Amino acid sequence: PNCNYSVAVSSSYVMRSGAHYAQFLITGKPYIGIVRPMPGLDASAGDFCFIGDDHSFFPDFLAQRSDDWGDSEVHSCDFSCRDGKMNWTNWHDEIEEKDWDGMEVCQSGDTLGMLLNLDEGTLTVYKNNRRLGMMKDELSGQYCWYVNLFKHSADTVSIKRGTLPNSDGATTA
Repeated sequence: PNCNYSVAVSSSYVMRSGAHYAQFLITGKPYIGIVRPMPGLDASAGDFCFIGDDHSFFPDFLAQRSDDWGDSEVHSCDFSCRDGKMNWTNWHDEIEEKDWDGMEVCQSGDTLGMLLNLDEGTLTVYKNNRRLGMMKDELSGQYCWYVNLFKHSADTVSIKRGTLPNSDGATTA
């Protein structure tokens, strides 16, 4: 099966503890979020996405599990620029798409900021340097930033270094 996405993972930047902030300059309607590091995953095995209707790769993702993942069952979580919703999965039986307090859609040219605070177990979203709110909690263990783009679209994302608005002691990525 083909999930019609192109996925990019910042696998060389694994977030293990503390607070981490990154900004993403967007064009189009990508999905931006966090995913577990999976160094043994064969990315050339085919088209895959971490959250979506194609569950065929979920066993491969879970096979990469290590003690470094911690005790959270949130293995992938993203923000949809298309509708502002939050999506997350445990790659077993639960995939959830939900509204959250502060959600907003994004437009081409917006800058989406994400603060992953592993000390607090939270993922907070910013849009154009304005805090939208905490999108997800109950996070622990290691994560990497990732982006899902629709294939055959003009969607693009670039990571931009920046400082957290009203800095909470985060490190920039």
